[in-house]
Amino acid sequence: MNDTTHKTLEVEVLNIHKGEYLSEALKRQGYPMLPSNAIINKVMTGTGATYMELNPKLSPRNSIVIEPYRSAVENKVQAFDEVQGVFKEVTVKKLTAYLNNSNIKYKKIITTPEGFQTKVLKAAKSLKMNIYKEFFNLYDESEHITEDTDYRRSISSPMKEFFKFEGKALVSATPLKPSKYTLTLFLRHQFKWIEIKPDYDYREDMTLITTRSFYSRVKQEVKRLLDNGSPHVCIFYKTTEGICNIVESLLHDGIINENDYKVFCSKESADKLKSRFLEHSTDRLELPLRKVNLFTSRFFPSIDINLKELCDVLVLSNYDHVKHTLINPFTEAIQCQGRFRRVFPNGKRYNSLTIIASIPNELKVNSEEEIYKDIDARIKSYRAVQKEKLKDDDFTYYDKDLKRLRLNEVLNPERNGFDRFAIEQLLLDEQVKRYYLSPDALRQAYENTEYFNVDFQPEDEAVGEDDIYRIKAAKTKEKWQFIVSVLSNIKEDENAVQLIRAKCVEEEWLINAFFKLGRETIEQQKYSKTEIKKLLEQTEQKEAMQRRFSREFLSDIRREFETETGNDLYIPVNDVLDRISYLLDYYGITYSRYGDGKKGTMCKLSAPFIEEYFDVTRSNRGGAKIKLEKFKDELLNRH
Repeated sequence: MNDTTHKTLEVEVLNIHKGEYLSEALKRQGYPMLPSNAIINKVMTGTGATYMELNPKLSPRNSIVIEPYRSAVENKVQAFDEVQGVFKEVTVKKLTAYLNNSNIKYKKIITTPEGFQTKVLKAAKSLKMNIYKEFFNLYDESEHITEDTDYRRSISSPMKEFFKFEGKALVSATPLKPSKYTLTLFLRHQFKWIEIKPDYDYREDMTLITTRSFYSRVKQEVKRLLDNGSPHVCIFYKTTEGICNIVESLLHDGIINENDYKVFCSKESADKLKSRFLEHSTDRLELPLRKVNLFTSRFFPSIDINLKELCDVLVLSNYDHVKHTLINPFTEAIQCQGRFRRVFPNGKRYNSLTIIASIPNELKVNSEEEIYKDIDARIKSYRAVQKEKLKDDDFTYYDKDLKRLRLNEVLNPERNGFDRFAIEQLLLDEQVKRYYLSPDALRQAYENTEYFNVDFQPEDEAVGEDDIYRIKAAKTKEKWQFIVSVLSNIKEDENAVQLIRAKCVEEEWLINAFFKLGRETIEQQKYSKTEIKKLLEQTEQKEAMQRRFSREFLSDIRREFETETGNDLYIPVNDVLDRISYLLDYYGITYSRYGDGKKGTMCKLSAPFIEEYFDVTRSNRGGAKIKLEKFKDELLNRH
């Protein structure tokens, strides 16, 4: 791939006034329509970029607008009488009829990426239409081309055809700057970066809460908002399973009733939720909203939500429960709050915005250098196999090898080349994880967006429900690793340690090993329970000897039996052992006695134990008894 180290896109900065639409701002500065060969960073959501392109009066030209999600297509098409939406149910025949309609002067098509590939291009081809010359192509919410390509490869497919259009642009309030892997494409087509900078303070007030008890804190926040009279709480969360957990918990605790919630998600997810008796689930935006409204990621961009009352907005991320729920502060957080379009008399679009995020323990993040090396290795592997494949008539085994190599993440859907946006996504994924390395790192990221006035409210609990959940959900060795990881963060907090002991009773040996052997030793033994317990037993026995023959213990045991020593008095052995046991408990020395079945203790408490400290005379008359002749002072004299 070409080296673009010293090349960048030309940047043009325009301005926009408060209350001004993008069409007005552009025309005021010499652009009657959206400019071509540009990545347009409109900065503010709701300024009407797609409205401008779909409106034939504002943009008198044929247009194709690509939206990342069907929900956005359905939402935007409702605003126009002569715009054709393209998604699953719309056939090529219907689209062809629209393109042939002579009563519509300027054809306006709004489509999903899949619709563009399978229907728009087919319809144009059947009509022998030079679509690349006759239509302007606008890819809206362009960051999703990179952000979503890891789980939805088809979202970047239109880009192969996109660059063939004479008129073309990407637009978003949160576009991504091209990486070295995609920059070549944009430089080749002489793209520039157009920044539409507001000339007023546009920052939104936001509360950032970091927590280790995610679902409890979410429930607490929803209850607080409803108790304070919020007409609508709007929750943005990427996981259907997580949404299900929240709704079921709110219902169980009586915070809401059966008619107080609505979930907006894909049709497949809605069917899944209904199978769990969450009936108010839909794939379409339906107003009015209810008390609690939950949106999955397909509703993060592009949707226009116009309410009659100010709502309260919650944006959630919880990596420990579902890894893909991490929210990118620079894109997704801005897009979520941007769904609310109506500006109320007080100048606000919503009453409050709160981000609630769990911070993962020891999140593994690859450096940029490591990612580049990994990507370069995949590219070299692919090229090496392809080179040999071309020499052979039978491709079968080479194709199998290609599937075994870690190439699915970086190859295009046809598997005949690389998807630059998929490669870029690998970089982005690590970049977003880096924001979640600590509460302060996340705070810094949100401040660096320059979009929010951040009220930072970190919770200071050392161990929370999220830690316990992760431990309980893990398989054996992974569970032990999690426990050690949590203990590494909380070893100074006695209450937190006690909580871990209470929740991980079967792993008491591991907790003891952590404090007595240390994390490094545990990892050196590769979490082998047998080896660790053997080392622990050796350490505890050595520790017991040190405590048992310390000056303090020797002084206490001599004092304990001072009255009986040298007084020609026989004492039942069990009575002596009982009194010694209290001393052992006090000094934290574990012990076993005959018949109690205890294993792995520091010492065995029996008659010979007494003789380690006293000269004695034994007697079995009337049961086992012992006479303490003299304390062994030489033990103390060694100190």
